[in-house]
Amino acid sequence: MAIVVLTGCRKPAPSPAAAAPAAADVVVTTPRAVRVPEYLEVTGRIDAESVVDIRSRVSGYLTKVAFRDGQFVAKGDPLYEIDDRPARAKLAEAVGVIEQLLGEQRFLKVQVDRYETLVAKGAASRQDFDSYTAKLEENAGALIAARAQHESARLNVEFCSIAAPITGQIGRTQLQVGNLITQDTTTLTTIVSVDPIFVYFNVDEPTFLRLMGRARQSGQGPGIGPRATVADVGLVDDVGRSYPYPSEIEFLNNQVDTKTATITMRGRLANPYSADPAAPRPPLFRPGMFARVRLPLGDAVERLFVPEAAIGSIQDRKIVWLVGADDLVSASEVTLGQKLGSWIAVAAADPARPLTAADRIVVRGLQRCREGKPVSPSLAAESSLDLASLVVPAASRERVIEPSATAVPAVKPTPEPQPAAALPDAPAPRPSSAVESLPPPGNGSP
Repeated sequence: MAIVVLTGCRKPAPSPAAAAPAAADVVVTTPRAVRVPEYLEVTGRIDAESVVDIRSRVSGYLTKVAFRDGQFVAKGDPLYEIDDRPARAKLAEAVGVIEQLLGEQRFLKVQVDRYETLVAKGAASRQDFDSYTAKLEENAGALIAARAQHESARLNVEFCSIAAPITGQIGRTQLQVGNLITQDTTTLTTIVSVDPIFVYFNVDEPTFLRLMGRARQSGQGPGIGPRATVADVGLVDDVGRSYPYPSEIEFLNNQVDTKTATITMRGRLANPYSADPAAPRPPLFRPGMFARVRLPLGDAVERLFVPEAAIGSIQDRKIVWLVGADDLVSASEVTLGQKLGSWIAVAAADPARPLTAADRIVVRGLQRCREGKPVSPSLAAESSLDLASLVVPAASRERVIEPSATAVPAVKPTPEPQPAAALPDAPAPRPSSAVESLPPPGNGSP
């Protein structure tokens, strides 16, 4: 009896190296627990408190520019002069009309008195007396209109000299001497106020509700309470995000923008400067500058901070790689918070798997990590972690901003404007609260 032995192909037994691939080398560190105040970091824009376009109230030819482009000016400093000869001629004409009406008034008063006596004696008709009385009343109305024309002409003479309505920095002049200026149309230049200056920024609706909830409980919040909320501001050169400039939050908009679901807030910044030629000091902030704003949200709480290098991404999610006790790595989704230098606050997205200060976080070799795979971890050197930047910022809302004393150019005294022509029996013009009196022409401040 024959025995047939059947043989087949079999795979060779795997080698130990193939069965257990070498563990990837990674560098790990532990999160640092830091007690920090809660902040919201948003972007904003610097804007001036007042921006005034300088226009002329009269038409005419420009005869003088009394400032240098970019000069700091004080309220009342002369800026422009317009040829005032046509306006003075109109003023003289108005004076002549008033003189004529006053002479007619004196004659009519004499006639009314004379005919009143004659009518009483029966020597004149009542009709002549009534005629002169009506002419006297008509003259009184014409005199009121003529005096109004005189006041308008006098104001036009004053408006030929244009002065700075606010203190601030002036832009460049748009027109030079000899150009024709159109009343209320031609923009001559622009003045912006310098100190103080504002920073505007928007906060989202959930943050706003959080702020208002705290304000309702404590009586302190943006724009309310005995101590105003103070936010910290940094400019584009603040790469370390130290936010060196304190800003007092003084304005909260009265409605939420329905398009963006945000509300506008405004902080006041001190922006001192000096225009003294012996010790000039230009202002730091200019309208239109980009700003970063750090707004306090609550009391200090303990957060876990990890180096920014430890943050990885899976699509739109942020993760950190955790090395377990068995040296196997696993990804943990996190939410990011406040930054302190090169460190950033993290919290586990899953509350059931919170991060702890004892966890080992991969800071170098993230690209070699695979879920559930072994690694060979080594502890990062303290000198490589930039621990010096892990500095807790001061609680800004406890600071109080003192008002700054801004040096402005000395304002030369200007003489009081004298009346162009004396009018008999004409009452002195009363100042109007709606029209600000402008000083006469003069030299600009240096």
